[in-house]
Amino acid sequence: MAKNPFRQLDVIRKASQKENIITDCYRLMYNKELWIKAYAKLYPNAGNLTKGITDEIDGCSLQKIDDIIEQLKAGTFRFAPVRTVYIPKSKSNGKKRPLGVANFKDKIVQEVMRMILDSVYEPVFSDNSHGFREGRSCHTALSQIKNTWNGLTWCIEGDIKGFFDQIDHSVLIHLISKKIHDRRFLLLIHNALTCGVMENWTYHKTYSGTPQGGIISPLLANIYLHEFDIFMEKQMEKFDIGKSRVRNGEYAKIRSKINTLSKKINRLDERNGHQLWEGRDELILNIQELKTKQVGIPSVDPMDKFYQRMKYVRYAEDFVIGIAGSKQSALYIKEMSKTFLEKELYLDLSEEETLITHLEQPIPFLGYEFHTWNEIKVKTVTYKTQKHPLKKRTLSGAIKLEIPEKKIKEFAIKNGYGNLDTFKVIHRAKLINNSELEILYTYNAELRGIANYYKLANNYHHLDKLFYLAESSFIKTIANKRRSSSKKVASSMRTHIQGVLSIVRKDKQGNEKIHQLVKLKDLPKHKGALKADSSEIDQLANTWKYSGRTEFEQRLLANKCEACSTTEAQMEVLPRP
Repeated sequence: MAKNPFRQLDVIRKASQKENIITDCYRLMYNKELWIKAYAKLYPNAGNLTKGITDEIDGCSLQKIDDIIEQLKAGTFRFAPVRTVYIPKSKSNGKKRPLGVANFKDKIVQEVMRMILDSVYEPVFSDNSHGFREGRSCHTALSQIKNTWNGLTWCIEGDIKGFFDQIDHSVLIHLISKKIHDRRFLLLIHNALTCGVMENWTYHKTYSGTPQGGIISPLLANIYLHEFDIFMEKQMEKFDIGKSRVRNGEYAKIRSKINTLSKKINRLDERNGHQLWEGRDELILNIQELKTKQVGIPSVDPMDKFYQRMKYVRYAEDFVIGIAGSKQSALYIKEMSKTFLEKELYLDLSEEETLITHLEQPIPFLGYEFHTWNEIKVKTVTYKTQKHPLKKRTLSGAIKLEIPEKKIKEFAIKNGYGNLDTFKVIHRAKLINNSELEILYTYNAELRGIANYYKLANNYHHLDKLFYLAESSFIKTIANKRRSSSKKVASSMRTHIQGVLSIVRKDKQGNEKIHQLVKLKDLPKHKGALKADSSEIDQLANTWKYSGRTEFEQRLLANKCEACSTTEAQMEVLPRP
């Protein structure tokens, strides 16, 4: 085994990509370097420091890491039960979902396991899977739909009922054992799955499912549904027939008439010495009318029985399947998907949320709505092979991503801006005790967040109204804090930069610094769609095996008290106050 564990992870990644069996995962966990990196990754996230069933929040030290490694070597390490809390579902149906909160010691063990499993499975995961993966996100899933779903007619909206709670432990371990031949590592995964939960201080055994909120749960969920991804890719290969759709007969007739009239005009032009002749304008008018009619007709037959295409995109347990074909074909694919999930993975599709919808209708997915363009646009295009610019019909069968109006209204109410329908502005009483800069930064963070998430939307400009409401709410909040009027506050804040709400503060050197309330026009909208692993996606480079220690890791390894500088005792990192 390589001395550098990160080089070993790189070896595992390359071996997995070649479809080799992976061994020695458990022994790799003996290396302290992995634990230090795992702790450095968990510590900055405040959510990871939420206490589990014990009062221990953090207090990590090199001695505690050594103790865990010794327990792993002796085979005595056991995961503690997970504390269960309930939080509202993202879908506004009033239901709640369970969230598992493990002890910090168990979280750091799961993070080391996750690092190893990620090196094994990331190289072999499907390109159609986008959830909980480095270099992929909601944006890459939506961009795949926008880039590749042209010309489709039907969409199957898939939703797996209670997915995280229904994962079968024996099936999951069997799937992992196909790729990893390491009995102790598989047993450790099994122990993490079956450690039980504590709900209202009552212990319950876990016979299925992975706790949502667990460090390793999202990766295990992807491993479980990887079988479904493979199944869908095989169905796509079987389903696709025909190289291209046949030409639309009506379109071909109109095109033939246009060519005939064009040739007639050219012939009569030559006969009359290219002088104006009687009836020429009428023929040109006929050609223009035919071209206008031609634009409104598909050039190919959208219902061609000898042409079928199928597309598939998954994000976590939510997936969509696009069909170029008949509704009967879509019904068949839906039933095949349902049968595979039930028989092979013991999962059920939600009948209420698994729908077949024509792509002319808006389909909700990951907070967006997508559908085919209803309008027809004609633009002038210059080709290298043509002397003159040609008119080209665009957006035929293309996918349009939109922001649902409901989401914008809900965002305004949730953040306390006011009502977008009546444009009733509300001041945010909870922020009044904060400083003015903190209030401005709060608004900026919220507005940048929603603008960044919806940057792929074709109706991105619909956020203008929300930004204007937020600006009015900001003014009203500051006015309440200053016990002044909104008019006076707006006037004073716009003196620094014309038309922009700003707060001026001096830095340590006495220089004035202007802090502006963000505007939608200042936030760059992305043109086109994103690709997975694009530089546009927020991701961390895999620099483990080359990078030096971070400042945080150096502080942890120093074993030196930062308050009194002593090095005689065993040091530990204290949790944030």
